Amino acid sequence: MHVKRRHGEGKMKKTVTIVSHFIKVAFLVAVVITSGCASTQSRSTVDQESAYHQHIKLALKYIGTNDRDLARVHLGKAARKKPRSAELYNAYALLYQIEQEFKLAEQHYKKALASDKSYTMARYNFAAFLFNQGRFSEARDEMEKVSQDLNYDRRPQAFYILGLAQNRLKERAAALESFEKATQLAAGFSPPYLEAAEIYFQQKDYALSRMALDRFKQMSEPTAQSLWLSVRLENHFGNRDNASSEGLKLKNLFPSSPENVQYQKWLKK
Repeated sequence: MHVKRRHGEGKMKKTVTIVSHFIKVAFLVAVVITSGCASTQSRSTVDQESAYHQHIKLALKYIGTNDRDLARVHLGKAARKKPRSAELYNAYALLYQIEQEFKLAEQHYKKALASDKSYTMARYNFAAFLFNQGRFSEARDEMEKVSQDLNYDRRPQAFYILGLAQNRLKERAAALESFEKATQLAAGFSPPYLEAAEIYFQQKDYALSRMALDRFKQMSEPTAQSLWLSVRLENHFGNRDNASSEGLKLKNLFPSSPENVQYQKWLKK
């Protein structure tokens, strides 16, 4: 998302749809290859490891579908094979998180990282958890570490959440840099453009705000946030008909949204 200041008319690169702000469970399958002459003990060890990973994989799948009972079954089986692993602690943390057992979730994220400091998936999930808890400074610090793992496949999302945390902490310049990095890493990553557009609007840089919002619109369906920002931008540029049109979409598509509440109050001014 390369955006230069006006008078230098920059341009943003194309991007992609991000998964939401929150955690989407990811799992990397370990592949173990054994030679034909492996001993019975070696094959048994490999079988145990394979079964462990399969139970973790199934547990994460059921956590993702909110089937907590089946998730617990597979976590219990995984625990019997490897009771103190980072992967197991991370999976339990996710389970406790969806059950809103937040203290237990945090304890297990910390156990996962104590068990393996290089386990980036757990650190990513923990950082997202901290963000959702409103602990933005801690979330920023953890997500900065995640973003430094060049091999982590969710690095674009990490930079996006890092930017969200920085923005909440009023670190606007850093947030814009993080959003730009997210779009550089994932072509078509759209939400960072919307967040950048909002920052530019607050900074009264309306031309850059419109440019960023237009990029978002090229790649994504409208959201309550994008429509409300569009209303304000069109109004600023004196396009009252367009502002009314965007406001009508906001009212019809997202009637219960906080943005529509703001829009209705704005209309009465």
